[in-house]
Amino acid sequence: MMRLAILSLSALALAACSSEPAPQESADEFADRIGSGAPGASATLDPSQPDPNAPNFATETPPVGVDLTQLQRLGDVGGVNLGPRQGGCTFMVDEQELIIAVGMNEPTLPGKAVVRVGNQLVMADAGPGGLAAIKGGTTFTGEGFTVQVAPAAGEAQSRPARVAVSDATGNQQNYSGNWICA
Repeated sequence: MMRLAILSLSALALAACSSEPAPQESADEFADRIGSGAPGASATLDPSQPDPNAPNFATETPPVGVDLTQLQRLGDVGGVNLGPRQGGCTFMVDEQELIIAVGMNEPTLPGKAVVRVGNQLVMADAGPGGLAAIKGGTTFTGEGFTVQVAPAAGEAQSRPARVAVSDATGNQQNYSGNWICA
């Protein structure tokens, strides 16, 4: 009988413990526990990679006070709206995507491109010429900067290319890579 009473009390005690809600940890506590929110975590970021916390949507206006000629790896562009397109090109330096440009198969329509400067995705526009102009090399203009794409002659899907990025004050940076179009 005593044994039955102890088992019953044990069962009740277990039930009482399990019915109490577990304390909830905050989002910051969770981030600290898994390591992504630890102080100084940004110091361990690979500088050749974009900040994983950088936005994945593009703006028309670049950040203030950044060198607009220093293109960064695009990274996540999932939130970028490049509008309607029938094809596009990507400028690659080694394994890093620095520019994505798109257009329609209509020569009267402009093209669009996205670049990352100052850890922000920024839109740039091309004049009329459609997809053919983008594939052949064109100039994209954003607020305070221009991007001139000059691929090697030919119709190959991937061609060597030079890109010159200039800001409004005349500073310029040149890049060599591949212009890959689809």
